[in-house]
Amino acid sequence: MKEANVKHTRFNLFVWRKLPACREMVKIITASMDGRVSFKDWLRMKIHLLSCDPCVNFIKQLRFISGAVHQHQEQLFNDESLHLSDDARRRMRDALKSPHSTA
Repeated sequence: MKEANVKHTRFNLFVWRKLPACREMVKIITASMDGRVSFKDWLRMKIHLLSCDPCVNFIKQLRFISGAVHQHQEQLFNDESLHLSDDARRRMRDALKSPHSTA
């Protein structure tokens, strides 16, 4: 994998000190893909992205995966080999209902 090109400019250092770390930004970025972020979080994300190449790459990867899934969505849902058997569905439903499930 290509190493991220992180520049230690004054702006970047300021942003890194004042805004949440990338781990927190990942939550905001993924929520933004669903359109569920406040204006404050959206603004924080945009400012963070100005200084963080790894997070920009993360967004590009998310968009690529999302586009690939949407492009092949109909094919995936019509492919009989991808459907669960009724027995498998029942076992999963039972496992999810059980509060002490370890499956």
